[in-house]
Amino acid sequence: MRKHILFKDEEISREIERRIREEHLEEGDRLPSERQLAEEFGVQRDTVRCALEILLKRGVVIKKPRLGYYAAPEKIEINVNNFRTVKKEIENIGRSSKSVMLNFEMISMSKKLAEITQLPEGTLCYQVLRIRYDREKPISLERSNIIAEHVPGLSREDLESHSLASILRHQYGITLVSAHQRITQVYGSDMEAELLRISKDEPLIRYEGSLYDRKDRLIEYFDNVVLPESIEFHIRDFA
Repeated sequence: MRKHILFKDEEISREIERRIREEHLEEGDRLPSERQLAEEFGVQRDTVRCALEILLKRGVVIKKPRLGYYAAPEKIEINVNNFRTVKKEIENIGRSSKSVMLNFEMISMSKKLAEITQLPEGTLCYQVLRIRYDREKPISLERSNIIAEHVPGLSREDLESHSLASILRHQYGITLVSAHQRITQVYGSDMEAELLRISKDEPLIRYEGSLYDRKDRLIEYFDNVVLPESIEFHIRDFA
């Protein structure tokens, strides 16, 4: 059987992660310096730096220029087999969330959007653009296209007061039961980078999908971009 060779930087990264977990380091707790870790593990600082970069890429730690490495905030876990909102998932881990609606308008589907949704070009839909915050930090830009014929009279005030799922269920008797979803890595546009307070060369996760009701009607097509250090996606069966 072929053995996996564990390099020293990987070994050290696992040990640091174990300590963060078992010593219950909280968000914002500072890790020992590279020099201190190098002395403790008996290795060069370059090896420690590589180990910390592994943890940085995995979202276990964050780096503050000229200050060092710190325990990263707990990520928000999104189960793509579940229709719970990001807001609900943030609240489930005891944190506060809010969204700010940037745009709400009725549009006719463009050719591109019609091809994605497999609906006729010109189909009317409500287009919504929101920015999602986790404890005052922007973490995602959420674009939603809701098919207008299924939700006559939908208003901006409705969506500012209630979740879409709640509106669909209580005002229109619609329950979402299935989805086609896709997750990819992208680089943000100028607008996305500005709204999420990042540089254009930072990668984002694009999370898009089509949501259907019990009659197999397309109700919503969403196209979101999220910060990878804030959200983790999982595929799990319903509990």
